[in-house]
Amino acid sequence: MKKFINKISILFVVLSIFACSEGDKVIDQVLSDTEIGGGVLRTLTISSPTIALGNAASKFAAVVEIQDVNKSLDTDKIDVYVRFKDNNLADGNNTKAEVLLKSIPSSSFTQGTREFLNASIEVTLTEFKSKLAITDAQYTGGDQFIVRLAQVMKDGKVFTNTNTAGTVKGSAFFSSPFEYNANVVCPITESLAGTHTYVTTNMKAAGSACGTSVTGTVTFTETTTPGVYTPSDLSFGMFSSVCWADSPAFKAGSSKVTWFCNNFVAGGTDQYGDSYTYTITAASGNSITLNWKNTYNDSGTTVLTRQGGANWPAIFAR
Repeated sequence: MKKFINKISILFVVLSIFACSEGDKVIDQVLSDTEIGGGVLRTLTISSPTIALGNAASKFAAVVEIQDVNKSLDTDKIDVYVRFKDNNLADGNNTKAEVLLKSIPSSSFTQGTREFLNASIEVTLTEFKSKLAITDAQYTGGDQFIVRLAQVMKDGKVFTNTNTAGTVKGSAFFSSPFEYNANVVCPITESLAGTHTYVTTNMKAAGSACGTSVTGTVTFTETTTPGVYTPSDLSFGMFSSVCWADSPAFKAGSSKVTWFCNNFVAGGTDQYGDSYTYTITAASGNSITLNWKNTYNDSGTTVLTRQGGANWPAIFAR
């Protein structure tokens, strides 16, 4: 088997060398002359490469050209495998092992613009979640759904990313990696800049309960980076309440609030060098409830109402 794989690798090296210099006719001639019966799934397009958080209609979609010795006719089917890689381990590791999702039979192949047949590869978010038994709460921006293809020949041989030469997987012509990362992304669909109203309760100063509640407004000012804002008060009124009778929690050039997927992430520090952690516990319509705490052990619960009573983006809903 090792000798067989080495021969396949040599064949693909030859193909990649001639691909750019002599064009498609040379590739076709090499494929037709060989007795080995190799296989390639050449990536033509990837029309939907990412999974957008909060969009139930998200999917991975690509079209591949099926190359084999007999102009695609030696390929019986394409097996589609999926797995999930959790790159955000703060809430536990939700990585899921690879499983076979489905097979695309040769009867579904369509004629391409060249002599080879094409296959459409599509995996919806619903398919990913169902097959991998993963919930919305278990994935977020930066995580990856991974799709692996296996070209199954009519004689039983299988070609995939583990037995294909690197020159085939990574070459500009063949572009046949057999494996694709569908990254989970967090689209910035609108601006959250504005002057928002807050009610802050459950306040604690350095860990000790203080006051009852405080109301006011906080301004999110846009920065040059989409989704990143400069807040006028990281503590939503707690510093200026009876708890500290201080100026708002803010340091120019440092304090930030970032819209990251379905959360707010506090960045930088306040004027005392303390950083903050925000945890959204509820969100519906124009209201977001979040618990916050800083490294000095100040904390509180804030209900944040968007300027003008406008609804917050639906991605926050919980």
